[in-house]
Amino acid sequence: MKIHEVLQRNGILIDFKPADKRDALVQMGQFLASLFDLKSPDMIVQRILERESEMSTGIGYGIAIPHARIDGLDRLHMIAARAPAGIDFDALDEQPVHLIFMMVSPTNTAADHTKILSSLTRVMSYEEIRTSLLEITDAGGFLETIVAGESKYVS
Repeated sequence: MKIHEVLQRNGILIDFKPADKRDALVQMGQFLASLFDLKSPDMIVQRILERESEMSTGIGYGIAIPHARIDGLDRLHMIAARAPAGIDFDALDEQPVHLIFMMVSPTNTAADHTKILSSLTRVMSYEEIRTSLLEITDAGGFLETIVAGESKYVS
């Protein structure tokens, strides 16, 4: 499974302005549930918040990948957001987060969940990709940058 198979242009928020980390997670969880017509948006938000309370998904370099595995989903779903002002996300490097990738997947698809997390982490490890994503002005360009990075850096 590839990132471009689960991230859609209409699932990318370019000018995201949440009040704080919790607000970001709630807004994104609700957007994800609405976009994919998922039942129980409140439960999805709750699972994302529970997972985040265990350990921050702010991985450093301005990136966060909040995620949860949830019973009853039919497949993996992903959205992304760019927060130009940055969000205090309790990231490992203690820097604000500007790029957020939220993912939920069925509890029985550990392989796909892990593969997408791994691919996304690898693509986002390249400064040129992160810089480009911060400069892009539209969702189409954002997605193209992710797809190009995945093609170049993930085998």
